[in-house]
Amino acid sequence: MGSKSTGLFSAGARVTITQSDLETVRSAVGSVKDPEYPDLTINQLGILENVVIDASSIRVDLVPTILGCPALGIIEEDVKAAARGLGHEVAVRFCRSPVWTPDRISEDAQQILANEYTIAITPRSGRTQCPVCGTTSLEKRSDVGPTACRSVHWCANCRNPIEVVRSREASDQ
Repeated sequence: MGSKSTGLFSAGARVTITQSDLETVRSAVGSVKDPEYPDLTINQLGILENVVIDASSIRVDLVPTILGCPALGIIEEDVKAAARGLGHEVAVRFCRSPVWTPDRISEDAQQILANEYTIAITPRSGRTQCPVCGTTSLEKRSDVGPTACRSVHWCANCRNPIEVVRSREASDQ
């Protein structure tokens, strides 16, 4: 008796997982909203690392922005709920490697963070730009902001407090 290609959503004895199945799962879990930024998904924030599926289970690998982030439990439950809706057992794994950096945030998410939340991203090369006035006249005032993944800066030009997304590497130093 040969393997029956029934796809992810059936309860057949043997299942062949297709690229389409993987994309369906990745889309479902990638669309989970971040609890801190409800306009953004974990995919846009670069938290979703990998999805592995087989005939009976789904494993989702996530890269936390900061180890010990209090939102990780909420994200884990939301990811499990999104994947469970596809009819399989779900495991979520938080990866220590690769290390999350702000470079993982998509360009559209960076724009939303700047425009809706007044949060800046430090580019790998160059200086951090104020999301209010566009200058690079930012001075760090505190390593830790309202959350461990953001530091607080002050813009000398427009005189606004600005939060800047920090990398896990920066928080471990």
